[in-house]
Amino acid sequence: MEFFCPPCQKIIDDSHPLCHKAQAWFHEADGKKLWRIRQLNQYAYQYVTDEEYAHLYVGNPIVLSEARCWSRFDGRSCTGIDSRGERTSIFE
Repeated sequence: MEFFCPPCQKIIDDSHPLCHKAQAWFHEADGKKLWRIRQLNQYAYQYVTDEEYAHLYVGNPIVLSEARCWSRFDGRSCTGIDSRGERTSIFE
């Protein structure tokens, strides 16, 4: 799975370790609601917090091909509570 590094916006895949900036971003997102979105006609996913997600579509509608969210994100294990109520990895 390829995704944009949240702070750098460089495309990385989950077979490589996260850079220090990405690790810090996920650590700061601890306890928040986290979204994994894919905009239409883009292959890579984006990870955004609930606040960042709200800012994405203010004034400009965005078209998503996929969206998934986790509440109570744990920045150490990169897991959160999914829509089924289970704690799952954000990278699956």
